Amino acid sequence: MDFNFSEQQREIQDSMERIFADLCSDEHIKRVAPASGSVLHDQLWRELAAAGIFGLPFDERFGGLELGLVELCLILELQGRSVAPVPLLSSVVECAMTIADGDNEALQQTVLPGVISGEVILSPVSTYHGIQREQQHSALAAIRHNDGYRLTGRSGFAPWVGAAKGYVVSLSAGSDAESDAGSDVNVVAFIEAGHSGIEVVEQQAISGEPAGYLRFDNCVIEPQQIIADGEAAQRLQQSQQHRRWIGLAALQVGVLDAGLKRTAAYVSERKQFGRALGSFQAVSQQAANAYMEIESLRSAYWRALDDVQADTDLSMSASVAAYWVAQAGHLAAHTELHLHGGIGQDLDYPIHRYFLWAKQCERYAGNRTQCSLNIGRQLMSADAKQLEQLCL
Repeated sequence: MDFNFSEQQREIQDSMERIFADLCSDEHIKRVAPASGSVLHDQLWRELAAAGIFGLPFDERFGGLELGLVELCLILELQGRSVAPVPLLSSVVECAMTIADGDNEALQQTVLPGVISGEVILSPVSTYHGIQREQQHSALAAIRHNDGYRLTGRSGFAPWVGAAKGYVVSLSAGSDAESDAGSDVNVVAFIEAGHSGIEVVEQQAISGEPAGYLRFDNCVIEPQQIIADGEAAQRLQQSQQHRRWIGLAALQVGVLDAGLKRTAAYVSERKQFGRALGSFQAVSQQAANAYMEIESLRSAYWRALDDVQADTDLSMSASVAAYWVAQAGHLAAHTELHLHGGIGQDLDYPIHRYFLWAKQCERYAGNRTQCSLNIGRQLMSADAKQLEQLCL
């Protein structure tokens, strides 16, 4: 494993760090909070687009820079540190990279340039998010229709769905287990906003970012909208999930690390009984426990990034990263809020945003029990060679 970032990667992060510092102070973020009526940090979004960030993992023929997920994760860390409301993970990592991995060249030519320029926001839509439970029934069903598919029902949680100009819809085999028709369907498709047979139901995520779900009423997916189906769709869905978990780990590292730094500053300055709060053993030990959780998450996240760089199987490293997103998100976030005492409940004070973002990442990855079961299933099905590789 090589945990050293390249000079180019460090330069990308350093240049973007200055942009986030200039545009994402506490006052800036407060102005784009849900209570202000705004849902997107427009200025930051434009700056990221101008810097070519959205094109990092894509081919030059689409206007990209032909780098990859590692470079995007460095930006996601910065986003997490400032809890800036922009759909980098959902639009670029989950949706656009999935389109790029498919074989629909016409769709790539149509959609990816708009994503790279920042003009197009995409939303990932599926029957579930996080870890799919065994025998989980979905309210979304697909049946084959001519050379395409027809969707009926409702999706699961979809981030930024109201702001999206298109959706990457992923449906897995067995998702409509209560229906005989279409129960063997695996399909990933692109649907433009405003497509016939779709209703957008807007909600608000834990973090305050816009979210929601889609209702489908005999929505027809034509062949030209299909990114992949069958076994190819299964592989694409797995890759999408691995990228989601690794991207969430990057975001969560930034959120929790910045939250702990703010907590350390607060307990160093706040005095009680004539002493700084941080000098009390109970406080320092709780902070140390939170630090160890964050560093465990960082280690798992870096291991996954190393596998990305080495182009090796991500199944286990991404799953372990997802577990630590949930585990560290629960313990460290609660500790950071708790050590702030009453001021942590003040919505004019910034620490509550870090808590809410951490909980959002935690739930989006799947809870700790689901993540643990997923890892256990992989270990049970692994052969001796795979188990040996996991120990390296």
